[in-house]
Amino acid sequence: MFSALRLKSGFQKMKRELKKLNRKKHSVSFTQAKNIGILLTIRNQKEFEEAEHLAKGFQHEDKQVKVMIYIADKTLKVNPNTHIEVLYEEDMSWNFIPQKEKIVQFVNHEFDLLLNLCTEVCFPLTYISALSKSLFKVGAYFPKQTAIFDFMLATEEQSITGFSTELRYYLDKIK
Repeated sequence: MFSALRLKSGFQKMKRELKKLNRKKHSVSFTQAKNIGILLTIRNQKEFEEAEHLAKGFQHEDKQVKVMIYIADKTLKVNPNTHIEVLYEEDMSWNFIPQKEKIVQFVNHEFDLLLNLCTEVCFPLTYISALSKSLFKVGAYFPKQTAIFDFMLATEEQSITGFSTELRYYLDKIK
């Protein structure tokens, strides 16, 4: 009950902030993108390794990549590298709004392409996506999030690799 109230408060604050957001928008193909932000929820070590592999793959294609991962499980400990920022529940306010300086920097960075690779709703990463100043925001299709993203993809994929491969296919089609 209390958790639902906290979440409702977070969504209301996000909607107010979204109305004030002023950003340049335009479609960007994967080929055109030089600077990519990636948001992910990590539930286990295997998913963390997938995230690292994805970031390294993009870097080998001469892309600057910044990854922010959310870990809800306090027992999962990862060793992030310089391209991966970790967001824990302690980094949130009472209404699940991310609060740390690293989050503000990520939100204010104007990525060519922001990929939210969460295939389930994760409010902290949805909040970051909503307020991001990125040129082109991409994510999984959720009916209540259409105002947040510029391009959404309905998917059955649950893996990071599977969903990112699907997105890449469509982003390569943009001219």
